[in-house]
Amino acid sequence: MATLTPLPTIPSNGSSDPARPALSRFDLFDGIPRRDLDLLDARLTLVRWPREADAPATLTRGDHVYVVRQGRIALSDVTVNGQEVTTTIVEPGAVYSSLGSTTTAPAVALEASAVTPLPVHAIAALITRYPCFGVNLAVALTGRLANLRQTVGIVSEMRVEDRLRRRLHQIAEQIGTAAPEGVRIGLDLTHAQWASLIGASREAVTTAFGKLRTAGEVVMDGRSITIPWAAMNAADAPMPALAG
Repeated sequence: MATLTPLPTIPSNGSSDPARPALSRFDLFDGIPRRDLDLLDARLTLVRWPREADAPATLTRGDHVYVVRQGRIALSDVTVNGQEVTTTIVEPGAVYSSLGSTTTAPAVALEASAVTPLPVHAIAALITRYPCFGVNLAVALTGRLANLRQTVGIVSEMRVEDRLRRRLHQIAEQIGTAAPEGVRIGLDLTHAQWASLIGASREAVTTAFGKLRTAGEVVMDGRSITIPWAAMNAADAPMPALAG
């Protein structure tokens, strides 16, 4: 079997951590021979990111693609009014990018996480050696754009409860777990964090959750949230035509 073409130097973390998630688990690396992938993985840095901590300095650099290996990362943007809005939640196997920029977007770890940074020269070398990697990366980034377009529509809703409802359903479809009573959202978020997800105040989010609970659209047990199947199915139904 062909060996891996030498890549530009990528700092190694020198770890033999048995819990290190293998790159072969992720669609981004589909098509790369397993032996080559194992050699590459041994050379890549794995940066640990504690829950609710700001991004480590090594994960804030420009001209990188960042591969989430464990946990979930919330990426934000700042509106013209200075309000920080969480635009994306990135899961294991997904990527976010600072290609063409000098820094990454503001980010926080929603769970204990681990991320591998890929500098632009390593990305170019991988695409040269494995064109399938370039295709996989394009697919991953296209998926990110589709998610962002959906998020823009959600935060454009006038009423806070409408924004919250649509954001809950978006996240449920992305990371929810099916249960007999509905779809559970396994995120341990405060109302302030939900406020960031929909571009509203914490007080407005608390009120909106109350309205959704009263309407039977969510069931809450502490920070655990379940969307009943009836509410999930209603969201999938076609909207009725407006009278007049």
